[in-house]
Amino acid sequence: MGNKKCLIILALLVMGTLSILQVKAIEEKPIIVCTTEVIGSVVRSYIGDKVDVVVLVNPSLCPADFDIKPSDVYAIRNAKILFKQDIPGEFWLIGLLEASGNENLTQVAVPGVYNTPEGAKKYIENIGENLTNLLDIDLSNEKDEMITAIDEVSNWMTEKALDNEASMVKVICMQWQKAFVESAGFQVAATYNPPETLSASDINELVKIAEDERVALIVDNLQIDVEFGKGIADQVGAEHVVLTNFPGAIPGTDSLAEMFQYNADQLHKATITWKYTSSLKEEKENLENRITLYQITTAIAVLVALLEAVFLYTGRKGK
Repeated sequence: MGNKKCLIILALLVMGTLSILQVKAIEEKPIIVCTTEVIGSVVRSYIGDKVDVVVLVNPSLCPADFDIKPSDVYAIRNAKILFKQDIPGEFWLIGLLEASGNENLTQVAVPGVYNTPEGAKKYIENIGENLTNLLDIDLSNEKDEMITAIDEVSNWMTEKALDNEASMVKVICMQWQKAFVESAGFQVAATYNPPETLSASDINELVKIAEDERVALIVDNLQIDVEFGKGIADQVGAEHVVLTNFPGAIPGTDSLAEMFQYNADQLHKATITWKYTSSLKEEKENLENRITLYQITTAIAVLVALLEAVFLYTGRKGK
């Protein structure tokens, strides 16, 4: 019995030691902090299993609305690398860096347009080069996979644009979606800044453009506002569309390629609806015009018949 107890105790000690080593191994994973999911999604695709990727801003939020939490300070304090978009909305980053006190943190800025296929490929290449240099690892296969995915969705977007004659479809969109909407093949008639910055005259001007240009789609940005464009769309008979500017904000959009496909699909579905609705409106107007013409023709015929009857009656009476 004594030997069995010793063996059990020894086994438990070994298992405990292994558990401690596993926890320690997990804790010793390098931490890479990314300000937004745009960068986080790419870093995760490159080396998500080799590092702990921490994304500060929830993808459903505008970076300017981010509130610093104690866990964010902890993440920066223990991080090896910080990737940032270097945009005005990251104004809070200075205070966060100061609070962390991490003097050994390597900061990498990844500026530029990312929400078009060409811009996304440059983004992916930029992040990959930095990760390769900083961590001394070969990421060429991961890069090729992501670039291929972007090229495939880009080709799909081109085909959809041709099928739906997107170049003939006019759009008014939130300024931050302009680059993507144009890359999807649509014609941008006007853009607008965040709704809270617009005056009444700005809104009236948008309505006028929508009516004069026969705009088909009004496009809001999920991270800014999802209702502003609906009021204009309802007023001018356009379709309202909400697109996301960050991967992961909507299920099934975890990568840039998936985000592009989702956004383009929303635009094309709305276009098909607008064309169908417009066709019904035209048919209704044509029918109403035909009815009106029939009523006028009938009224004229009745009037002519009455006049003839009067002339006949007057002629007979004169005899």
